Amino acid sequence: MRLSILARFISICVLVLLTQASCNYPDFSSEYAIEMVKLSTGQTIYFKREVRGINGNYDVVSISTNSDPCKSYDEKTDYCICSYRKYVYYKIEGDKIHLYDATADRSPERSPIDLRVENHEIHPLDREKFEANYDKQGITRLLLEIKPENKCH
Repeated sequence: MRLSILARFISICVLVLLTQASCNYPDFSSEYAIEMVKLSTGQTIYFKREVRGINGNYDVVSISTNSDPCKSYDEKTDYCICSYRKYVYYKIEGDKIHLYDATADRSPERSPIDLRVENHEIHPLDREKFEANYDKQGITRLLLEIKPENKCH
């Protein structure tokens, strides 16, 4: 009798281990996109988008001088566009970066470079016209597309 209880216990353990090994647990690692932008002053900044969470509900774009895509938004040194953004419209003039239809709503405590950010809201009724003509105004549309192969662990 003890042998049959032990055999059942072992078979249950083996079944549990096989089941766990065959299950694909979701990967909740951060995914990212990063794009380098050269300022007219010669300095380099990076637009970094990080998405993480069970539903991808953390979706933040930062403007940073740190080129490491796995370095999350740092409130001490980075500007934050703290809302979902698949792309950013911007224009650079000297040490100023103009953001269109996106708001850098958090400025760093101390920026490693001299950079001024100016936000420009686009009225919803003007959005279609803006999207059709932004390039004629010297504005760049920067796509920050998340790619599955870009993971941070």
